[in-house]
Amino acid sequence: MHSLELAKPDGRALTLYARGPIAPVAEVPTPFREPLGSKAHLRWHPLRGEWVTYAAHRQDRTFQPPPEYDPLAATVDPQRPTELPAGDWDVAVFDNRFPALGGQGRGDAPALHVPTTAAGGHCEVVVYTPDRATSLGALGLDHLELLLSVWADRTRRLGERDDVRLVFPFENRGVEVGATLHHPHGQIYAYPVVPPLPARMAAQASEHLAEHGRGLLETMIDAERREGVRLLYEGPHAQFYPPYRSSERLKYLAGTELGAGFYAMDALPEDKARELQAIEVTLS
Repeated sequence: MHSLELAKPDGRALTLYARGPIAPVAEVPTPFREPLGSKAHLRWHPLRGEWVTYAAHRQDRTFQPPPEYDPLAATVDPQRPTELPAGDWDVAVFDNRFPALGGQGRGDAPALHVPTTAAGGHCEVVVYTPDRATSLGALGLDHLELLLSVWADRTRRLGERDDVRLVFPFENRGVEVGATLHHPHGQIYAYPVVPPLPARMAAQASEHLAEHGRGLLETMIDAERREGVRLLYEGPHAQFYPPYRSSERLKYLAGTELGAGFYAMDALPEDKARELQAIEVTLS
């Protein structure tokens, strides 16, 4: 993996990644000339017992631009700069211009009766490919291997920061879940606190290790391998979070998930596993 670290005119960092050497970039573009002015902050949620980030400046972020303007494409007209330069890169990562984390504001207005603090952390945008017309699932295996290496590199770098407790790469795809740009891309949130779900998972793992002397995932994997009912693939460990809806095999969060944090599934995992096991997949 080859990389080239650059700085945007507005002060944000940009790193280009490729499978081969990357030629020097003469001019680093940005649609924004003024410095980043994020004021994200955390407020304590007394009923949930957890921190919530507030970033009102995100209301001004680029939202569903017209097809003729793709801010995540390579710049072809210097008079209409995008976020990325032209060149022989395959994957690009840059600081989010509208981050939900990483601000300096505390939101400490006198009227607030809940604890507040600076958000800390960091948010990055990961552009999977210069090609707007493709998608993550359509990328070749060598490109996916590069992307996985990029995620690993960003996780290592962000994880070394003093204000980061957990690094989480993810993709919001489609306007239905809030994606504002069509170009294939994802995000990385480097949280200043451990969010509730991974915190609970870590607690469960620690309790299991203390009681049984072995890892919880190790125990679960051994059980699944013995039963074989839900086994789809055996190789390096991975997590797959498939959404589900009865007509399209997608799952959207509904009232019980959003309001109560209690998940309700209308399909059995072993039934879905049988459907997926019946699909022939050829890796070349």
